[in-house]
Amino acid sequence: MNKNTKRYKKNIQKRINREKKQKTKKIRRILAFSSISAIGLLFILGLVLPGLPLKFWNNDIPEGDWEYVSNMGWGILPNIDVPHDPYTSKPATSGPFLDEKWGCPVRWGYHDDVFADECTLSNLARGGIMIHYKNGAPQEVIDQLKNSFLGANVSEVTIAPYNDMDNLITLTAWNYIDRLNVFDKERIWKFIDMFLNNPSLSPFYAKDGHLD
Repeated sequence: MNKNTKRYKKNIQKRINREKKQKTKKIRRILAFSSISAIGLLFILGLVLPGLPLKFWNNDIPEGDWEYVSNMGWGILPNIDVPHDPYTSKPATSGPFLDEKWGCPVRWGYHDDVFADECTLSNLARGGIMIHYKNGAPQEVIDQLKNSFLGANVSEVTIAPYNDMDNLITLTAWNYIDRLNVFDKERIWKFIDMFLNNPSLSPFYAKDGHLD
């Protein structure tokens, strides 16, 4: 093997070694950058996530002040005069209901009008919460409900009077009910936190957002 050939092979080997070192450095830089980025992302998520209204649902509803009401299923009524089986609770928590053609669901927020179960069920079917107060309840109670559960931090909650009700306040979600004889802000919040937009319950989620 002559000197030129040896020198050529030596130069080739040097170039191969140099390229390997360059690749190794590049990989190390990428890994270092990725690690720093991952740590930064975790830090940001640690700051942001606790403030987000995130929920991780399952089908197990824990015991509470609320009661489970047997599920009647659901269906769309062509009008309010169509006969159907009696609802399994008052106020109703499942069963056939009216659709948008009849102004249902009712607007989220406060109302001083009494609405039929056939209409408020449309709210529950979409994951909403009804806070019913006894028709003729003291104004102080009504003001407490409005001041506590209306505003930017609460959506898809409706407050309205109800005629055929012995207790002061009744909370309803799809298949669940809670009856109160006094205003209890903490208890009402627990009900809202548990059942508002719970995808394991309402027909709206079971039908992928289509109630038809």
